Amino acid sequence: MTDKDKSLIQGHLEDLRTSAAFAKSSGLYMLLEYVVSETLEGRGDTLKELVIGDALYGRSAPYDPRIDSAVRVEARRLRRKLSEHYQGAGKRDPVRVTLPTGGYVPSFEILSRFARSEAANEVDEVVKRLSVDLAIMPFRALSRSEHANAFADGLTDQLIFALSKRTRLKLAPRMMVFQYKDRAFTVPEAVQHTGAGAMLYGTCRSDGGCTRVTVEMCDEQGFVTWSTQIDQRTAEDIALQELLAGEIISRMPSWLISPNIRDRPMIAAIS
Repeated sequence: MTDKDKSLIQGHLEDLRTSAAFAKSSGLYMLLEYVVSETLEGRGDTLKELVIGDALYGRSAPYDPRIDSAVRVEARRLRRKLSEHYQGAGKRDPVRVTLPTGGYVPSFEILSRFARSEAANEVDEVVKRLSVDLAIMPFRALSRSEHANAFADGLTDQLIFALSKRTRLKLAPRMMVFQYKDRAFTVPEAVQHTGAGAMLYGTCRSDGGCTRVTVEMCDEQGFVTWSTQIDQRTAEDIALQELLAGEIISRMPSWLISPNIRDRPMIAAIS
């Protein structure tokens, strides 16, 4: 296995940690992370039930597989969880991790045609160096229709574009923020990844010809510092996206349009 393959697998492991499948399954992710890390470090041949049990489930006494089935039970759950992920949200992931039945040494499949591009990795590095001021995260449609999702994406695009013309803030690039579309994540995790000093996100829904957008901004710890809600009516999506983006920006605190966002106390309530 090449160093590039290992790096890709490690990046995929981090993506799994914040995925919808594992975001609320910390115990299963702990097992996955352990067996993957040990394998990448060349210690896959040591991954026996007793070794895993002592490392993860030994607690106050040595793990005894004759009376404790935690490793076997969790391994079965992990196999199902991985299968569900790759059949659903992860069907286009660049890497697939499988845990063979009856064993604990994971195998890896590198799907190069879906592999993350070098350009995307370069964007990550650039963002980290630039110390991003604000990340506008993908807006979420409260309806599951394809049209609603496309509208939410278009609104996110338009807001990033429009705000970039009005502010000297360093905004996270589209390629960076859209990695989080349809992914479960916590604000601190996304802030650490994007390097952003603040985060803006929102939802949109339509009913009876009226589209309502709810927007929040939060600091690095996830505390809401500003929010607004907008209702608009119009027939064409592009015109509506432009109107909504303009209205959101017009309601933002005036200091957001100034160049020194990091000089302002983000944790304080913004009127």
